[in-house]
Formats: sequence, C-alpha cells, structure tokens
Amino acid sequence: MTSDDLLVVFLDANVLAKPVTRTLVLRCAASGYTVRWSRTAEEEADRHLTGRQLSIASLRALVEIPLSPTAADPERFTGTSADDGQILADAEAAGATFVVTEDVDDFAELDLRTAGVTAVNPDLFLATRADRDVYRRALEVMVSGMADPSRTPAELHAAIARQHPRLFQRHRELFEVEPQATGHRPPAALYHGLTCLRCLTRQPLEAELTNGLCPSCTAATSPTSPAAD
Repeated sequence: MTSDDLLVVFLDANVLAKPVTRTLVLRCAASGYTVRWSRTAEEEADRHLTGRQLSIASLRALVEIPLSPTAADPERFTGTSADDGQILADAEAAGATFVVTEDVDDFAELDLRTAGVTAVNPDLFLATRADRDVYRRALEVMVSGMADPSRTPAELHAAIARQHPRLFQRHRELFEVEPQATGHRPPAALYHGLTCLRCLTRQPLEAELTNGLCPSCTAATSPTSPAAD
C-alpha cells in the first residue's frame, strides 16, 4: 500500500494545539491512515500554543507533512461558522474522509454531507482506528522523551484516560493499571457524518450509525459477536 492509497485524516486547529492528542494521532497513523492540515488550521493552532511549545510549522517540518491546500470557497457552507467553514473546505480540498476535531457539533450535518467529509472526536477516532501494537509503540516513544516527570508506558496509558477514556478502554488490557479520573466535561458530540469509522463505507442518509459505526460493523464489534476484538 502506498501513501496515495491511505485514508486521509485532516486535523482541526483544536487538535493540533494539544500536544498529547496530536502526537497520538500522528504516531498512530501507522495503523493505516495519513494526516494532513492546512495553513488555516496551523495558524489558528499556533495562536493557542503557550510558553515555549514548538510551533506547528516547526513540527510539520520535523515530521515532513506537506501543507494541504487552502480552499477558496468556504462561504458555500452556510450552516457552519466562517472559521469552521474554512476548515471544512480545506479538509475537502485535502481529500480527507475525516476531520478530527474536538468541536464536532460546530460542523453542520448538511455541510459535511455536501463536502463528503465526516467530523469525529479524536478520542472516538483513535479508539476505533488505532491498532493495539501501534498504540503501544506510540506510548513507548512518547515516554522516552519525558523527563520532568518521567513516566512508564503504563502510567501514560492511565493518564491518557483523562481526555481519551474510549481509547484507554479499547486498549485497557495492555497494562494492569486503572484509568485516571477524567475531570473533563463530555463532548457535546462525538461524530457527525455518514462514513463508517471501521469499514469506511459511506452510508445512506437514513442510516443510523452508533459511535460512528454502520450497523454491520456495530454487530461485528459487539461483545456477543465472535468477530469482536
């Protein structure tokens, strides 16, 4: 499989501005997707960085990710705010199937359908798309750069549960550790769109997707199904 064959995932500014979340999404791309973002998202994320955090442009140079195009017609997405409309237009221009965002509810359903893009919360996206071994290696790489304080992969896994409880639960068996309490308000929405997170098939308008999964994938991953993980 070449990079051109991979699922394209577009990162919103609010994901880029969160070091742990964006690192997880980038490190777990080995699960079978490629990450893109535009100058629009990059500049917005940079405005929210604090202290001596590495700029998103510098990060992009390090990981060798090209900027995706800035679209010229965001105003056609009339149900979405101007700023988020530009993000949606840029995601469409990047050929993205998903825009990973903490503000799923900011993207109007009709606009997402028009663009052929699905909005998904990073916790739900990672819990569905990140392979176990890839996630474990991501934790090992992340802790190798932590010195103040240092952490083990198990300790980082427990801490990740605060913002990504679904990701923790999906890979809970990796370590014998309890999750840290979240302390965060649940997001208003986790998923808006029509593309199944698991099989990547686009569903009809009347389809009901549970946690971003089509009926077939929901059945296949249920605890009573022999095909479940």
